Amino acid sequence: MNLGEAYLDHYEGYLGSFAPDFYARFEHDGFTVQLLDFAGAMKDTHVLTSLGLTHFQAVLGEAVEIVVPVSELDDVVADTVMASLTFLLYLRVTVPEVSFLHNVQRSVPVFAERYGKVAFAFAEPYLFPDAFAHLALPKSESIGKVRMGFFLSEGEVNMMEREGLDALYALFEEQQVDVIDLRRPSVV
Repeated sequence: MNLGEAYLDHYEGYLGSFAPDFYARFEHDGFTVQLLDFAGAMKDTHVLTSLGLTHFQAVLGEAVEIVVPVSELDDVVADTVMASLTFLLYLRVTVPEVSFLHNVQRSVPVFAERYGKVAFAFAEPYLFPDAFAHLALPKSESIGKVRMGFFLSEGEVNMMEREGLDALYALFEEQQVDVIDLRRPSVV
């Protein structure tokens, strides 16, 4: 079993079956990264998962894949997730060093205009069971990780830069914000 199969088994164990009619992928340095859609995993939500970021362990600092739950899905949303992951690989920074990528309005302006979101943030996958965040990797002693991506407004990015991610999370919780909802108003 390879890393891709291990992650796919992990996803299917927690999220069910992926939608066979959804097809999104991008190429980077000769490797393919796919997005899968687990449309039935959460009510009224598409759970996009990356498959192939593990090819870039040396760049990202760990074996990691990204899960992105979103309230709606079309080509613009899929393109924005793929552009954000491509930008992460282009920056050549480890995932633990990055709290957000402020590239959305440049890479997919129609997404920023439609939803008012300008950044792609990374967090522990707190919307999922704790065990979802880690998986044993085949033929190694290491642990694979799953991180969650979600989108932020300009005001939320500014607050996070000033006060930190924990302050933004506290505001999300206080205002009972659903980060999955792409059309949600900014909390700042």
